[in-house]
Amino acid sequence: MKKNYNSDQLKNFTTLRLKIICPLLFLTIAPYFCFIGVIAFKPKIFSALIVNTHISLGIFLGLFLIFLIFLITLLYVHFANKYIEPEIRAINNNA
Repeated sequence: MKKNYNSDQLKNFTTLRLKIICPLLFLTIAPYFCFIGVIAFKPKIFSALIVNTHISLGIFLGLFLIFLIFLITLLYVHFANKYIEPEIRAINNNA
């Protein structure tokens, strides 16, 4: 049996999804490309050591980038569970 979905619900769902995904995607891609850009064109910046340690700025920022991606993933899961999943359930219940 073919389901008929309400086009307004699908438009609202698509808009909601994009409102959540686009900023998170930007927060993921922008720092990554900046990091790679510095490595490619100005690697000396990342070779500087952090004060009184043997850890370079590049290592610290690389670990920070991994942590940032982890936080963004948690944020997406939260938003998906709170906003996206109820919309999906509502669309499926009305079909």
